[in-house]
Amino acid sequence: MRVFDVSRLRNPKAVSTEQKSQPVLKIFLKIAVTVITVFYGLVPAIADLNETHLFNPLWSEHARFHGAWFLAFAAGIALIALFLIWVRDDVFLPIAFGLIFLAGFWVAMAFGPTYGGALVDENGYVQTVLGLDSNLFLFSLVGVFLLILLPLARRISRTGK
Repeated sequence: MRVFDVSRLRNPKAVSTEQKSQPVLKIFLKIAVTVITVFYGLVPAIADLNETHLFNPLWSEHARFHGAWFLAFAAGIALIALFLIWVRDDVFLPIAFGLIFLAGFWVAMAFGPTYGGALVDENGYVQTVLGLDSNLFLFSLVGVFLLILLPLARRISRTGK
């Protein structure tokens, strides 16, 4: 709902404080979502293109195939998201992409016991942040951040500013 700005009666070129803050909010969102997009599009490749994951000789060929497929998919979705952010001026859909990416992690973690999956491989390298598995910590942090950004992105997409 737009409220008429009375100050514009005296000065028709006057811009309200809310109108001034919109471009700042929009650029903040674009930068924040870009950082998160690069995180999920690039960091898994950096973390997994080594002998603990994709080149692990103990993994079956089919498991390595799925690992490569996942990394290519994540990078592709990230490229599309970056296009949407900077060319199409849309942050809402890229946030949704990020949440879907993270949802896949949480589903895989939740159902790991049913298919014999685990967060950490017994012959892999375990990294921790504040005593938590680094994946668990970082994906939780990024998920919370995306959930905070989501209503801001929705507000921007509705007002077009």
